[in-house]
Amino acid sequence: MNSSNGQRAKALLLCIACGLAAILLQGCRSSDSGAPTENGGTIQTGGASGGSSGASGSSLGAQYVVAMLQSTKEKATDLTMSDVADLVESAVSKAGGLDFIKDGQTVVLKPNLPTFYVDAGTTIASLTANGTATDWRVVKAVADLVRAKNPTGKILVMEGSILPTTVVYRLLGYDSGNFGSSVDEFIAIEGTECDDTSTTTLEQRTARSGKQYWVNSRFAAADVVISIPTMATDAWAGIGGAVESLGIGATPAGQYGNAENQDDCTRAKIDRRSPAATGEFIRDYYSLLPADFVVIDGLQGLQHGPLPVWDDSGTYAYEASLMNMRLILAGKNAVTVDTVEAAVMRCDPKKVPHLTKLEADGIGTTDTAKITVVGKQVAEVAKAFAGKQTDICPGK
Repeated sequence: MNSSNGQRAKALLLCIACGLAAILLQGCRSSDSGAPTENGGTIQTGGASGGSSGASGSSLGAQYVVAMLQSTKEKATDLTMSDVADLVESAVSKAGGLDFIKDGQTVVLKPNLPTFYVDAGTTIASLTANGTATDWRVVKAVADLVRAKNPTGKILVMEGSILPTTVVYRLLGYDSGNFGSSVDEFIAIEGTECDDTSTTTLEQRTARSGKQYWVNSRFAAADVVISIPTMATDAWAGIGGAVESLGIGATPAGQYGNAENQDDCTRAKIDRRSPAATGEFIRDYYSLLPADFVVIDGLQGLQHGPLPVWDDSGTYAYEASLMNMRLILAGKNAVTVDTVEAAVMRCDPKKVPHLTKLEADGIGTTDTAKITVVGKQVAEVAKAFAGKQTDICPGK
């Protein structure tokens, strides 16, 4: 995060050298090179130079950087492990890299694995590029990059599915056979059972609102959190992404779920009556476990997400909802990366309550004019994703 006077001065000199106005409240901007977006903002184009922001927001004069890479292969299902690793490595590097990770630290990788089904419960998802769950190869590629910086530290994959996470891990390729020494443990946030209401592995933390929430102690104690979600709309929050994945998927199911049987890990106690209500919870919970870095699996991309049968009572078919994006996005600020994700899906980030609430808290921006996208530009790859919250994602 560009917070020192020296860094601000350096950014100011850079703007002057480019013949641009130095605007301390907005950072350096190149006014003519941006591509227009659906919500009227401008996502700046450019190289990898310039500052970037961390998970706690930006200081005066900072510039947000999001990297977006796309495979040249025709279909997401054509991508090999090598292809995925190259996309991830390039995106992470262009977004500023992982030099902030130090050897000996504990790093949590948080994928988005809502379920292993692609329908109401009869069809198991393909192991890779299924659009509904983070492709294990993306997480493996991130884990390899983290291990290179952190050879003696702990790397933990942690997730809370709506089904027993240990089963979801196994059916979606999250195991030692695929990850080897890159990951030390695969941890189910709900514990051994979804109806486990014990708090021996949990602790309470106070959020920005003053409310207290239960968090997994090992998750909360991590030195670094990397959110690795999928690119999808969300029936309750408007869009999925790095913030939503942590704000909902990191909750212990025994405290926020039905707690009626060990096969049901849904978070029924979280108010999902509207994006505003859901957004308030996500905003609060995310502030307890913010991401230090984000890598979005946009290999497929899914409209009518997070699963078509949850969008509108099974009206939409899974296959027809796949968007074949072949993208990887990366950045240091989750709100900002999710804003670019929204623009790619032609959703309006300024109508996503959890993003605007966090922006008001000083965490990131939904102002696309303050974002530099490196690599593929939004206008080159955008497709209209439809979602249940049509005000946010109209699908046109």
